[in-house]
Amino acid sequence: MSLHPSCGLDTQPEWVLFNEFVLTTRAYIRTVTEIRPEWLLELTANYYDLASFPDGEAKQALQRVLKKQTGKNAKAAGSDRGKPPKKKLKPS
Repeated sequence: MSLHPSCGLDTQPEWVLFNEFVLTTRAYIRTVTEIRPEWLLELTANYYDLASFPDGEAKQALQRVLKKQTGKNAKAAGSDRGKPPKKKLKPS
């Protein structure tokens, strides 16, 4: 499957959301928006539950993204150690 020449994207994104499938001498997708796989895990976690997601390339890619996110979150939490807690401001 390829991006239709009229879709307007200059690059071949890894993840897309498309509205039209066009079958000519080749299979094309049209009306295409590039998306980030992190968005799928953040915004549609119920649908993209990796425990029940079918095995395949998409699941492996989403697992890599999740592992990368988990690593970043752990590093961020670890960098806060040893720092005094942030003061909460009282509303005036």
